[in-house]
Parts: sequence; C-alpha cells; structure tokens
Amino acid sequence: MRIARLLSMLLAILTTALLVAPGAAAEPPMRLATQLTDNAGALSSPQRASVQRALDQLYDTKRIQLWVVVVEDFSGENQSGWARNTIRLSDLGDDDALLAVATKDRAYSFQVPNTVRGGNERANDIRVNSIEPALHRDDWAGAAIAAANGLKAEPAANPSAAPGISWPAMLITVGVVLVLLGLLWWWSRRRRAKRRRAEFEAAKRVDPTDANALAAVPLEALDELSRSIVVDVDNAVRTSEAELELAVEEFGAKRTEPFSAALANAKTALAQAFNVRQTLDDDAPETPLQQRQLLTQVVVSAARADRELDAQSQAFEQLRDLVINAPARLDTMTQQMVDLTARIDPSRQTLDNLHTQFDANALTSVATNVDTAKERLAFADRNITTARDLVSRPATDQTALVDAVRSAESALDQARTLLDAVDSAASDINRALAGLPAAITDIQAGIDQANSLLAQPGTPQADRLGAARDAAKKAADSATANGKADPLGTFTRLTKADAELDQLLAGVHEQQEAAERLARALEQALFTAQSRVKAVSDFIETRRGSIGPEARTRLAEAQRQLQAAESKRSDNPNEAVAHANGASTLAAQAQGLANDDVRAAQRSYTSQYGGGGGSDMGAVLGGILIGNILRGGGGGFGGGFGGGYGSSWGGGRGMGRPTSYGGSSHSSGRSYSGGGGRF
Repeated sequence: MRIARLLSMLLAILTTALLVAPGAAAEPPMRLATQLTDNAGALSSPQRASVQRALDQLYDTKRIQLWVVVVEDFSGENQSGWARNTIRLSDLGDDDALLAVATKDRAYSFQVPNTVRGGNERANDIRVNSIEPALHRDDWAGAAIAAANGLKAEPAANPSAAPGISWPAMLITVGVVLVLLGLLWWWSRRRRAKRRRAEFEAAKRVDPTDANALAAVPLEALDELSRSIVVDVDNAVRTSEAELELAVEEFGAKRTEPFSAALANAKTALAQAFNVRQTLDDDAPETPLQQRQLLTQVVVSAARADRELDAQSQAFEQLRDLVINAPARLDTMTQQMVDLTARIDPSRQTLDNLHTQFDANALTSVATNVDTAKERLAFADRNITTARDLVSRPATDQTALVDAVRSAESALDQARTLLDAVDSAASDINRALAGLPAAITDIQAGIDQANSLLAQPGTPQADRLGAARDAAKKAADSATANGKADPLGTFTRLTKADAELDQLLAGVHEQQEAAERLARALEQALFTAQSRVKAVSDFIETRRGSIGPEARTRLAEAQRQLQAAESKRSDNPNEAVAHANGASTLAAQAQGLANDDVRAAQRSYTSQYGGGGGSDMGAVLGGILIGNILRGGGGGFGGGFGGGYGSSWGGGRGMGRPTSYGGSSHSSGRSYSGGGGRF
C-alpha cells in the first residue's frame, strides 16, 4: 500500500511537470537588464563576447545602444507586439534600438527610433540585407553583429545625386551664368528706366496744384517731377524779374503793382520749395510717407507760384502791347464810336415800341439803357481824345496812356451791351412769357418730389431740402400771379429756384442710392462672412482631432470681427462692411490652415497604420477618438510578410479613447522604424 501510494504521488508529480514544462519555456515580454540577453542559450561564450564588442563599438562611435534579446519564442504574441511591450517595460530611450529574435518561432523584430539618422529606409535596409540573411543561416551572433555594424555605418549616399562636375565645365557654367545675370541686370535696368520715363510723363499730365491727384503718382516719379518743376519755376521767376524791372521803368510802380505782387508771391513759394528740397537732400533719411508729403508740398507750392505768374503774364503782355499799338487801337475805337452813335436813335425807337407792348415792370431792366449808352459813348470819346494827345508825347510822359485806352475800351463795350439789350428785349420777353408755363410745371414736379421725400423718415439733408422746396413754391406762386408783369425777372427767379431744388434733389437721391448700395453691400458682406465662419467652424468641429492652434486662432478672430460687424450694422455701415470683409478673409485663412492640418494628420495616420486603421481614422481625425498617432507618438501596424511594424511607448495600437467634455488627451512616446518577420 505504501509503495502504491508513493508510485501514485510520483506519477502525479511527473504528470504535472509534463503539463507545466511547455508553459515554462515560453518567454513573455520582459524588462531587459543588460544590452545582451540570451534566454535561449543560443550563443556560445566567444559569440557573446563578439556581440558585446560590436554593441560597445556602436555606442562608442554613435552613442546608440542596441539591445539584443534572444528567446525561444514570443509567448504567442506577434513579434511587433512582443518587441513594443519589451521596449515599454525596459524604459528604452531616444537613442536605444532593439533586436528581438525567437529561435524556435523563427521570428524577429528590429526596432530603430526615428531619431537615429536615416530613419525607416535605413532600418529596413539593415533588416532585409544584413539581419535576415544571418538569421536564415541560424547565425544568431552574426545577426546581432550585423545590426550593430549597420547602425554604426554612415547612411549610404543618395544614388540619384548628380556626379561631380569638372573644373572646365564648372568655369564655363559660371561664365554663362554671369553673362546671363549681366544681361538680366541690363534688361531690368533698361526696363526700369523706361518705366520711370513713362511714369514721369504721366506725372506731368497730372494737375500739379492738386495734392489728391499727386497721391497716385509713384514716389520716384513725384521726386523727379519736383526737381523739374522747381527748375522751371525758378527760370520763370528769374525771367519775370528782369522783364518787370523794364516794365516798372516804362509804366511806373503803380501800374505794374499786380505783376510785382505776383512775382513776390512766386519767390516766397519757390523759397519754401527749395527749403523742402534741401530737407529731402540732406543726410537725415525720411520715411517713404514723409518723402511723399514733402515732395507733394514742393510740387504744389511751385506749381501755384508758376500759375500765378502765368495768370499775370497775359495782362503783362497786353500792357506792353497796348502802348506799342496805341495809335491803331485808337483808330479802331473811333470807328466803334461812330457805329454805336448811329445806333442810339433806332434803339430809342425800339424802346418806345416796347412800352406800347409790355407793362413798364417788364421793361425795368432796359428802360434807361439808351440814355446810359449815350453817357458811356461820351466818356469813351473823352478818353480817346486824351489818349491821342498822350501818344504824341515822349515815352516818359505816357504813363496815363494805358488808363485812357483801357477806359475808352471799357466804355465802348458797355455802350454796345446796353444797346444790344434793347434790341433783344422784345424777343427775350416773348420767349420768357412762352416758357413760363413749362417752367412752372417743371418746378411744381420738383416740389412734389421734395414733398414725397420729406414724408419719408431718415431722408438725407431734410432741413436744406425743406428750405429749397419752400423757396421753389414761393417762386412758382409768384410766377403764376405776376408772371406777365415782369416775364424776364420772373423767369429768372423761377429757373434759379428750380435749379437749386433740382441740385439738392439730385444730391438727396444720390445719397439715398449710396445708402441703399451700402446696405446691399453690407448684407452681402455679412452673409458671406457668416457663411464662411460657419463653414470653417463646422469643418474644425468635425475634424477637431487633427486641427492645430493656428486655424482655431484665425477662426476666433474671424468670429470677433463678425460680431463687430453685426454690432455696427446700424450705427456705422461702412465700418460694419470692413469688419465683415475682415471676418471673411480670416475665415478663409483659417480654412486653409485647417486643410493643411487635416492633410498632415492623414499622412501621419496612413504612414503609421499602413491603411490598417479602417474606419477608426475618421473617428480620430474628428476628435471622437484621440490617439497617439496624431500627438507626435504612437505606432502603427504595417501589413504583410516581412512588413514594417512601428512601435510606441505604452504599447498597443494607440487608437486612443473617446473624448469628453472639457478634457483633452495627450499621449507621449516616440516613433520607431524598422520591422520584423519570419526567417
């Protein structure tokens, strides 16, 4: 019985050992104590020494630690997951790589941080061309040494790089480039000179006294214009000064006083222009805005001085010509005296006939014209006689000649005008009488239009429009009641009131149309801004897992501008339009930045998950799930035999978790390149 019980116990122990033995051989992910771990007993002592030497040389040369672990199997896990978990448990750093080999599973994983120069392409090259061939031969030590030597070697040069260039070819190339640069410089300089000439010619056609018009002139052209105009005006001043000296000697200071005043004003303006040019030409630099202000001041001052001289030049020439041509002028005026004197009696007869046709009030403007014309003719005759007497005297005694000639000319002109008014009075009065009904109808239409506008709330210039309407109504009532008594006067007052009312009505209509256009523009700008802001807000909301701070900042500013536009739409439509347009621009910028963020996130996700993420990518991009992949860490799965498996601190696929109100999720870690497979 004792022997039977002992045999039973021994059998149970053996059975348990047989059941437990396979599990004990499995190697789960572990925390590595040293750089070389051989739990499978695959390496001999010399091999361990060779591997350790290669690992030490790698660290001494590149400061990269390669951790090598050899086990029999990966405890049922895929090689990438086993390696990721081992990295996590071992707290490997930024410059730590891992080579994990399962001898019985005939699987391996080679993980290299992306911080190591060469990245994924280099890691895959070492894995495919160095590690796998050694593992295929069961050369476990050779695989580890190949991994260390591969990381120690410098990355291969880009095979597509251009071959070296010989010195003669390089010199020829440099020469050609220099020639081309010289031609380009010459062409650009010639083009610039041509453009400057065209701009200067265009600037000369601008009114130089109009500062607003000069604001559109390019700065270089404005500078050239200022230099040109001060020279021209200085020459004009010098010439005028010399001629004025002769004129003062000939006609006296009093007669030439207007010319002296114009010359003095021109000198003052020219001195100011030269002072400004001195400011521009000194060593102290001015900003472009200051330069434009100073140059505009030079041009405007000099041009006004030149224009004042021009305004007096014609009178100055006439003054000198008047003395030289005085005899011929006097003969012409004598003939005019004869002709006008012959018109006195016929004009008096015409005036008498008018009194029989029209009321005396209608003839008020011409009733005394004939008598006044006789007085002007007598005055002209006396001055002509005086002028003839002065012509025969020496030049030094001819000072009063100019006054006499001009007085006679003015008197003759007025006499002619007075007689012409008598001759045309009948036709003018009849025309005024015939036009009164139409004029009254026209002004009444304006009055009705003004009443309609004044009845509307918010009519622009309501006070002025009301006053103009009242004046027009008064003129219309007067024309209706007393039009025949004074047709010309009535017609004149009526047309004057009508013109003033029409002008004001046009201004009011223009303001109303402008206000309506502004209101339409504001509504359109607000609609565009609201649509753009909403669209980009929705875009960011549905892709918030991938949108960075720049796009969100632009959107926030766009929303602020839109609120400002809506708050000012009633009080200041112009500012509201500006704010709305600003909101649209900022929203467009936010959309562009958000698009860039989404594309970058999609590329990152695809490169790490290799298209294996399925529908989860949309959830991550939309912020429903927040994963390491979009936060600078986390790994993804590559598919297929021998494909690359990324890894990340913390393990797992990094698909994240759902977001929650007020919370954000940040995962830390680093990306690894390389991969693994079966051998």
